[in-house]
Amino acid sequence: MRKLVVLPLLLVSFFGYTQFQKNDRLLTGYVDLSTNKTSSVSSAASNSNFGTGFSVSASKFITDRKFNSLTLTFNHNITKQNPTSTIENKQVRNAIGVGFAHTILTPLAQRVYLSFPFSLGTTISRFESKTNNQVANKANNFSIGASATIGIVYLTKKKWVFSANMGSLAGIRFDHGKTSSSAGNETKSNSFNVFGGALGTAFNNMSIGVGYLIK
Repeated sequence: MRKLVVLPLLLVSFFGYTQFQKNDRLLTGYVDLSTNKTSSVSSAASNSNFGTGFSVSASKFITDRKFNSLTLTFNHNITKQNPTSTIENKQVRNAIGVGFAHTILTPLAQRVYLSFPFSLGTTISRFESKTNNQVANKANNFSIGASATIGIVYLTKKKWVFSANMGSLAGIRFDHGKTSSSAGNETKSNSFNVFGGALGTAFNNMSIGVGYLIK
């Protein structure tokens, strides 16, 4: 196991390359995808979730292996629950957010890096719940949180940068929400969550980005 850890370090020392430099700037666009579906073998019941998002990030390198980023995001998520073939519960969520991130790069091979982004952000979202296309509840939510993720960064010879972030390793989040029902009732809620991710499910929640390096 130690040989596997030492080998990338030897390769970095051997090549002696520095692809990124202090004060370099990086503009990146990301696409997020999240999907999941389950169904019952003994009935018509099923559950599905599909989410997509877009974000734009502007980054500046503070060293050749570290950079800070400011990111704007938009996310759209649809969850469907079908307890029977004639009933469909549907939840739609749209969110916009802004965040700050500090990313550390660890070289794996020439022009290939392992990335560790640590981020802090806030999000405003709107939620709508329907049963058979009839609105049941509406909600507005504000959240603030921090998370740590893991990813891969590849720098081409033409200054294009390809990246993939593979889900959150850990994070914390505070949520404040207000929900209104079709009957006119209104409720408010606050919650605090601590969560952890698993690399085994990373490809169900992946963020793909394409950027351009400005020197």
